[in-house]
Amino acid sequence: MLAASLYFVACHPPATPVVPAPTPCADGRIGKVSIEGGSAIDVPQLAVLEGTLDDPARTDRIAKVSTDLLRARGYAHANIVVTRQAGCGVELAVAVDKGPHFRIAHIGFITDDDFSEEVRVASIEDALGTVNSIGGAYVEDRLHRALEALRLRYIDAGWLDVEIEKPLEVYDEPRGEIVIAIPIRAGQRFKIGNVVARGGRRSTRAAVIESLGLRGGDWYDGAAVRRAVSRARRELAEHIDLRVQVATDHKSIDLEAIVGARR
Repeated sequence: MLAASLYFVACHPPATPVVPAPTPCADGRIGKVSIEGGSAIDVPQLAVLEGTLDDPARTDRIAKVSTDLLRARGYAHANIVVTRQAGCGVELAVAVDKGPHFRIAHIGFITDDDFSEEVRVASIEDALGTVNSIGGAYVEDRLHRALEALRLRYIDAGWLDVEIEKPLEVYDEPRGEIVIAIPIRAGQRFKIGNVVARGGRRSTRAAVIESLGLRGGDWYDGAAVRRAVSRARRELAEHIDLRVQVATDHKSIDLEAIVGARR
């Protein structure tokens, strides 16, 4: 039996490993991604496109995402250019220019209004405090979006004419630092004008006004107004709609509670 086994092995040498045939070039696929000025670690989203179906619009979107991610790592001037050329299918040449690395040394607001400084700072911080905050990276487009959200919070707090201007940036390349100042022209803060209730019985309207607890002459605060309406609905078990309108003198905001409109 042993002799027969040896004979079988001798007559049947181990099979030679099969080398896979190279994938043929295809016009509709990305055959190669070359990276200059950086490495695949800098642009992993682009590096993995090799072998995938060619989609120029997708490539452009991924290049933008890769640029944003570099800027979020502190390369505030990072830029990525992708060029296409014929080769084995479509070949992508990715030019990475990271530029100098920066961190934010100071970021502040130029204003004299009474809006909460803590809320201002929290409104512009991103990525758990690693972007657009002291010690973090500066990402310009994220800051612009955050400032638009901050503008809406100002309006909700009664500064209806607020304007937030373009941030002022000072770069110190030797130190790798950025100082950012954000000018805010808040304008006047509006107060509550008339507070009235309509619909339902007289006693119900009086109860609504009392439960709202909103008084003419107080500073307008959208969040406080919404809390007051929720409280009145809960306490009185009434459906209450609130209409908010700027008074004709453009100095105050009138509030009109509509009682029992629907259930």
